[in-house]
Amino acid sequence: MNYFFLIFFILCLFVPIYSYVIFPWLMKQKANKLKPEKNNYSNITDWPAVTIVFSVFNEELVIIRKLESLIHSDYPKDKLQILVGSDNSTDKTNAIIEEYIIKYPYIKLVQKTARQGKLKIINELVDLTDTRHLVFTDANVFFEPATIKALVYNLVVKKVDMVCGNILKFSPKNEGISGQEIFYMNFENQLKYHESLVYGFIVGVEGGCYAIKKDNFVKVPDGFLMDDFFITLDVISKKGTVLFEPEALCYEDVNDAPMIEFKRKIRISLGNFRNLKYYKHLLFPIYKGFGFTFFSHKVCRWLTPFALVFSFFTALGISMYCPFFKLILIMYSLLILLPLLTIILEKAKVKLPFINALGHFILMNFALLIGYFKFIGASHESAWEPPKRNI
Repeated sequence: MNYFFLIFFILCLFVPIYSYVIFPWLMKQKANKLKPEKNNYSNITDWPAVTIVFSVFNEELVIIRKLESLIHSDYPKDKLQILVGSDNSTDKTNAIIEEYIIKYPYIKLVQKTARQGKLKIINELVDLTDTRHLVFTDANVFFEPATIKALVYNLVVKKVDMVCGNILKFSPKNEGISGQEIFYMNFENQLKYHESLVYGFIVGVEGGCYAIKKDNFVKVPDGFLMDDFFITLDVISKKGTVLFEPEALCYEDVNDAPMIEFKRKIRISLGNFRNLKYYKHLLFPIYKGFGFTFFSHKVCRWLTPFALVFSFFTALGISMYCPFFKLILIMYSLLILLPLLTIILEKAKVKLPFINALGHFILMNFALLIGYFKFIGASHESAWEPPKRNI
């Protein structure tokens, strides 16, 4: 048996194990040795003016709850502005917002009569703001009363350039793949928190809730899709600070339909590879600092579907010399069928946690692979269609 192929097979399997198990474990061990500093909001006697910015497209199912969560914030209302851009909404979204404007004059609505796309809407809204501190969010992300203060506290007292909120996922119906998505996103939040404690930065804020100083905001070029990730990397490239704030709590519904989430992950993958091409210089030096974290947290995950494919073909070659690898090939074949089995189980509302989770993992990595081929195929995909809200 050729030992080169055996070593290559082991290395391929090491890629996902390192990114999903070893690296998060290392971050947790290092973070556990540190004592996080608690926020002392009394340090700010005069809170600065802040503008909440977000775009909407046909969000009548969630816009009332969204606005109510902002209105009931404990942030001083005379320092709060809410700027909403409607991307040619055709349902009751605009009418609902206009009713709130009558009662709450610090809410403003910019309406478009033709689809612009989220990026163009956000870029235009930022030009209309006159505050130094900005908070970006999504229509289906609901804030706790203390969320805005927690975000702004980091910008003012800790003097960071960008801060990520702590978005907790929920599913009212608790059906489909919602359990897998909630587990994964909670896992991500923990990893970001540990990175923030250990290194003083995180590899990518989540667009549903983050704050930034206006001077650090950069307009995202057309076609980059993952605007939150692009802006994070831009701040890092300019030696800025990006932290995770666990006290900035908010809640977001998750998809429960496998194929809807599959399509969303393809789009995310396409955007991630575009950003990697643009900011690949941040990977170096790869053995320390941001380069190490960027590679370990993100790039290794993006390499996982390729590692799994290469390990399959390597196992195929080794199986000609080692009968044991024929068993491994059978296991691989079963893994390929798992996403289909997962979809069938979800429709039948049968819950087999391990099978569902593994099938979801394979399906999402397949989405990563498709996103990569869209990337090298110079896909011009840029329009954004919000997924069906699980409310």
